[in-house]
Amino acid sequence: MTCISQPQLDDRELLAYLDGAAGRQVQTHLASCPYCRERAQQLARLHARLGALLYRAACPSPLELGEYHLGILPSERALALDQHLAECPHCSRELQQLEGYVAALARDVEFSPLERIKVLVARLVWSPEGQSRPGAPALALAPVGVRGDSEGPLLYQADSIQISLDVQDDATSQGRMVLLGLVTGADTAGMEAHLWQPDQLVATVPVDNLGNFFVSNLIPGTYALILRGPEIEVQIAQVEIARA
Repeated sequence: MTCISQPQLDDRELLAYLDGAAGRQVQTHLASCPYCRERAQQLARLHARLGALLYRAACPSPLELGEYHLGILPSERALALDQHLAECPHCSRELQQLEGYVAALARDVEFSPLERIKVLVARLVWSPEGQSRPGAPALALAPVGVRGDSEGPLLYQADSIQISLDVQDDATSQGRMVLLGLVTGADTAGMEAHLWQPDQLVATVPVDNLGNFFVSNLIPGTYALILRGPEIEVQIAQVEIARA
C-alpha cells in the first residue's frame, strides 16, 4: 500500500492530526488515503504505549508511600515526598485512602506497641478488558469492577507481591457474590483478608498456605480489601464487585 497523493504526510502533520490541530488539507488527505490513516493509527498506538510506560514514573513506590505514612522514611526523602504530594493528586488520594483504612482497621485489631509492619498499597496492573496498566493506581477515580463470568481476574501488584481477584455467583445465596483471591510472592502464614464497605468491616477470612482466600455472601458494591500478616500489610482501597 502506498500514499494516494504525493508528497505523503510526514510525522509532524500526523501528530498535529492526532492532537486535533491539523489543517483542512491534512484532514481531507487522511479521509481519502488508507495508507496515511494506517500510519496515523500506528503512531497513536506507539504514543499510547509510551504514555503507559511513563505513567506516574515520578511517583513513589507503594512501599515508600507506606513508609511515609508510618513516618519511617529518612527526613530528606520525606521532605521530597511532601513536595510531591502537594502536586500529585493520585498519590495524595492514595495516601488519604491508606490513612482512612488503616485507622478503621485499628479500631478492630489490637496492635502491640512494639509492632512495626510493612504497609504496601497495591496498584492495578491488569484488568479483564485486556488492558495492561503499568504503574496504574488502585485508587483510580473510576473504580474497576470485578464481574461474574468475566474473561479473567483483576491483577494487583505491590512490590513483589501479586493479588489476583475474581468473582462468581454465590450458589448458596441468590443475588449474592463470592470474591475469590490468590496471593503470590509473599509468606501467607498467619495472613488474613479483611473486607470493608466503606467504614464497616464486612468479613475477615484466613489466607491459606497456598495464598488462597474467599469471601462469600457479598452484595454488589464498592469494597476495600486489606491483607494483613504478621510483618506485612497490603491495601487495595477500591474494588468494585458487580454482576455480569
